[in-house]
Amino acid sequence: MDLGMDIIAKLLGRHLSSLYREIARNTDQGLYISGRAQTRAMKRRKHNRLSPVRHNKPLIKCVERLLQKEYSPDEIVGRIELEAQHPDWHISHETIYQHIYSEAKKGNDLRPHLRQGRKHRRKRLLKKDRRGIIPDRVFIDSRPTIVDHKKRRGDWEGDTVEGARKQGYVATWVDRKEKYLIAYKMNHKTAQELVNGAVRAFGDIPTRYRKTFTVDNGKEFSMHKELERCLGGKVYFAHPYHSWERGLSENTNGLLRQYLPKTKSFADLTEKELEKIVAKINNRPRKSLGYLTPREAFFDLPLALQT
Repeated sequence: MDLGMDIIAKLLGRHLSSLYREIARNTDQGLYISGRAQTRAMKRRKHNRLSPVRHNKPLIKCVERLLQKEYSPDEIVGRIELEAQHPDWHISHETIYQHIYSEAKKGNDLRPHLRQGRKHRRKRLLKKDRRGIIPDRVFIDSRPTIVDHKKRRGDWEGDTVEGARKQGYVATWVDRKEKYLIAYKMNHKTAQELVNGAVRAFGDIPTRYRKTFTVDNGKEFSMHKELERCLGGKVYFAHPYHSWERGLSENTNGLLRQYLPKTKSFADLTEKELEKIVAKINNRPRKSLGYLTPREAFFDLPLALQT
């Protein structure tokens, strides 16, 4: 039975689970009758909400235009809702992703406009953490709730960005409230090098602004106790494969990738070059900060046009 279903799925170009769902939905008294199943499907289709991808061509043209302007699917959804050009213009970021990857098969490849630009979507499945367990981790469940509200300075999210072919790394730390970025180069992705770099990088940051540090489960953060001792704040770990728990860090790394793309090796990247890139990001006005720059917001600097 299973072998036969597998062959049918391949012939139809459908996933095996889709066939099992179809049979379960349209089986009566142990019998699956294709004609009856088709009739039911047509009736259900009449009551379904029309797919915006298939039936709202002006909306899809708008989506594609914004994609070509390098907007992310989430930003497109927000922008369309903000402009509210038509009451029926509603679309989700998931629908946009589905449209992008279905259009690629037709020759209309919009994937290069995505920040990641993947040829295939990654499956969002729960995975077992195979990277080894870091001893004495404290997860963000125990983190003070005030950190979630982004109302104070000194709560940082940390990560590492990898150069092409694993040639060099950049450690990043971003303040959750003011979006201020600290970054430094690492030749090797080791815990000791990360701690040493953090001590130097946070040298100009007052102790009162080093409250918490939220990081992922990479082995470079295994010396988290030493990091706490040197910086004075508490380290908390996001859950494995829950990147959204460090959403600001992920977004900031995306800004950094504008200057340091995945195709670029960091082997020849100098600290001075990295400082210039970080300065550009920290001196860029942010809507979430009322169009202040992260540098102005973090250090309470007077307003000044960036020249």
